Amino acid sequence: MVNSVGLKIRNERRALHWSLKELAAKVGISTMTLQRIETGKTSPSVSVLAEIAYHLRQPIDYFFQEKEPKMLVVKKDKQSIVESPGMKLTIIAPLDLTGKNILVNLGEAREGSFIDPHVEEGHSLVYVLEGDAVIEHDGVEHYLTEGDVVYYDARYSHSVKAIGKVHRFLSIFFKEGAKK
Repeated sequence: MVNSVGLKIRNERRALHWSLKELAAKVGISTMTLQRIETGKTSPSVSVLAEIAYHLRQPIDYFFQEKEPKMLVVKKDKQSIVESPGMKLTIIAPLDLTGKNILVNLGEAREGSFIDPHVEEGHSLVYVLEGDAVIEHDGVEHYLTEGDVVYYDARYSHSVKAIGKVHRFLSIFFKEGAKK
């Protein structure tokens, strides 16, 4: 079985589209030695690993970091809730799970306007779980009902009104990074 250091070396080498021979030549070791490192049959010395890390453009500690968890459970009592008079928003995926640029929310709105006209730097994907709503985007109204999905550029003015007693939705907001 391939060890995690060897597997990470192999994955990084392949991501750069280098052969075993190419990386081995850059590092100054034989192709056979690199192949044995990648398959976990031998461990590289610190100096060889440092040289591999340099050529793969990774810090040396990258090869020892633990993998991401295969599963993460966020209990209901650990989810953040934001409320306003017209809406309740539950943040169902914490930022450390999705990164600072993706927000995943479960929303529930009361009848009437619950999101006033505004703009945001990014894009939104909304799935209507229950009830009806009207979203106005860049001056055009769109009627949404249970099961509908809308994806829109949030940099244009948009607002939302719930129609009926209950409107529940799942939203994913993709925040844009800093402009270059």
